[in-house]
Amino acid sequence: MGFYNILPAYILNHSPMVIVAFDTDFLRNQDAFRNALHKSGDLDKGGTIILQLGWTNELPEVAGPNKALLNTAREKFPEWRFIVLANTPAEAEVFKDAAECCFAQHNAFLSPSRYPLASRSRRFDAVYVARVTPFKRHNLASKVENLLLIGDHSSKEENYFLDTMNLFPKAKYIRKVNSWLIGWKIREARCGLALSAAEGAMFVSGEYLLCGIPIVNTRNLGGRDILIPEFAMRYAEDTPEAVAENVQYFADNPIDPAEIRAAFLKAAAPHRERLQELVNSIAGKWVHLPHKLGVRCRLLPHQKLLHGIRG
Repeated sequence: MGFYNILPAYILNHSPMVIVAFDTDFLRNQDAFRNALHKSGDLDKGGTIILQLGWTNELPEVAGPNKALLNTAREKFPEWRFIVLANTPAEAEVFKDAAECCFAQHNAFLSPSRYPLASRSRRFDAVYVARVTPFKRHNLASKVENLLLIGDHSSKEENYFLDTMNLFPKAKYIRKVNSWLIGWKIREARCGLALSAAEGAMFVSGEYLLCGIPIVNTRNLGGRDILIPEFAMRYAEDTPEAVAENVQYFADNPIDPAEIRAAFLKAAAPHRERLQELVNSIAGKWVHLPHKLGVRCRLLPHQKLLHGIRG
């Protein structure tokens, strides 16, 4: 069985088994997971499945189907314990009658060593690391003059991509950056942009802060605001002019990158500690929590071999 058959999950601990996966990755593929665990002999042994939330579940149209799928999964995995990692207190409230919940915002599990502090000399006033898709609202950055855009796009949204890029004749655009190198690009900007109205907790917002750059933010659902230090964030109204004005503020009023990074890590620490204590109590020993908990990130072959679930 090759690496191409690895299911989208990460085994944090083998005995007792503790598996982490994003909600939709597991819930929409629960039959594949059930078959894989049956083949490996682990299904009837039971264990713990920890589900991260990839999109805001404060929206009923998202939470409703997710909770229905979770109820189905509990029937298919009767020997297993399910724990939902909530990015906001409101999400924990949403799931309290469907599963155990742990308020642990997922940006707390970014590995700081991957992100170098911002350089003194920076080429760009702002960077927006985001897939070019409607919910990311790139149009709100159209008045930012000195801008770096990083993000791929779907072939199904080619026309949207072309129309959006026409708004940025002066911006530098990079379609793809290796995940190990993204911090080296972020550090070249004076601030980062977070412009969606709703999504998940937005890993990139944590990556900006670990590089020590402040954030021009919009009001949103998803939980990204929870770990952003107040002094390193300015809210902009949902207009290109307001976003550009706040980008200029950070260009004119730089903040020590080390202070931003330290404040983010201080805010993230309780979230990391909550999950660490929970996983340790389940495993009966200390368990290493990898970068992004090992899911939706690039893994080396030996990591797939040791921590992957073969389909």
